[in-house]
Amino acid sequence: MGTCRANKPRTLPREQWGQTIYFNILYEHFTRENSEWRLIKSSSSNDTKYTNELNCSSLRKFEKVRFVAAGYTKSTYKVRLNNRTLSLKTVNIEGHDMSTCLHQADRYLYDCFLVAASKLVKEIAILKNIEHSNIVKVLGYCIPADPDISDPRHTVAIFEEYGEPIDVIRLLQLSWEDRLRISLGLSRLLKHLSSFKEPIALNDFRRQQFIVIDGEPKLIDVDDIGLQEQRCHDKPCCLAPPSSNISVCVSCVDQVCHGFNEKLNIIRTGRHFIKHILPHGAPAPLNSIADRITDAFQLASLDTHSIWKKMEDLTMTYKSGKYRNISKIRYLTAYKAYYHRDVSAKFDYRCQLTVSGYGCMTSVLDAEEAAEICWNDSKCKAFILTNITTWTGRRIAKFKSGFGNLLHNNKTTLFLKL
Repeated sequence: MGTCRANKPRTLPREQWGQTIYFNILYEHFTRENSEWRLIKSSSSNDTKYTNELNCSSLRKFEKVRFVAAGYTKSTYKVRLNNRTLSLKTVNIEGHDMSTCLHQADRYLYDCFLVAASKLVKEIAILKNIEHSNIVKVLGYCIPADPDISDPRHTVAIFEEYGEPIDVIRLLQLSWEDRLRISLGLSRLLKHLSSFKEPIALNDFRRQQFIVIDGEPKLIDVDDIGLQEQRCHDKPCCLAPPSSNISVCVSCVDQVCHGFNEKLNIIRTGRHFIKHILPHGAPAPLNSIADRITDAFQLASLDTHSIWKKMEDLTMTYKSGKYRNISKIRYLTAYKAYYHRDVSAKFDYRCQLTVSGYGCMTSVLDAEEAAEICWNDSKCKAFILTNITTWTGRRIAKFKSGFGNLLHNNKTTLFLKL
């Protein structure tokens, strides 16, 4: 298989040629600038937003390349550029899309490369058009005027933020507070996807389409998103949520099921994420709220705006500590404080609050909440309040089974049980 073909007429319709598919997308969204293609700037765009982007010259500068994953269309690499870790996506020459294309009649290698590359080009345009804090940020891209299939430094490529992949085991190893952050981020994403004239559908919804960057979930794959609502012919569009005997249906009005994409996203987010991460491990007073939100996801009984609002309310309740049943007992009076003191790691122990790693620790609203936790744990003889704060502003507290010789630490306060 070469990049050239015999000089004979093609039997494949012109609209199916790789060149046709590829250049149709380019002409719609991009403009030629010197030796590469750049996105057409909207009248309201900020020039700085574009001038600071990476381009084809960046492909010749990156270093420390590490293969991450390969899918049907793309290969993903972890690279270093200007002391920053990035994700680099290019066409997967050995991928399913290329292989399937080459087995079709009247196809050749460069033709199939352009068909696959057109998906990356389309992804650049879509990601730039639907930007959001929970969608991976495109830091730059390369679309050469004459991409070379044999030269990885002169090919179609996308530079994006780099994050860690998501899997169920990793999610369950997170604290409930961190899982709440992911749930909140997903609810914000769904609200954003529903804000367009025709809500965007995540048709091929899988956990592999998301990464986590600094604790925030981000959508990274938009290959199979739906930019139109479900079309219909008089009959409603229905979904059958897993583990439910009830079908969720949307009426057909003027041959369109308005709101179907929104419900599709809600149900799939509930199935792949929320039911696994939100209800489990929540503070007892918040269990009922978390369960109601989980049910709303699984049955699409609320729209994305209502779900987002309830998730924001849950987060604020947790951050403020309003969920706590304030006891008349002042537990902190049973402890003596030692400022700038710490305890050896040999007094660490595992407890119900331990999610992964060693030691017993969690975030607390204040020293009083930490004192209550320690008081109700027979193993706890002391706790340390650090100046480390979580994304909610709560402070990390560590609980100890003893104390021994006290250690100096400017960033902690030690509380010993009297």
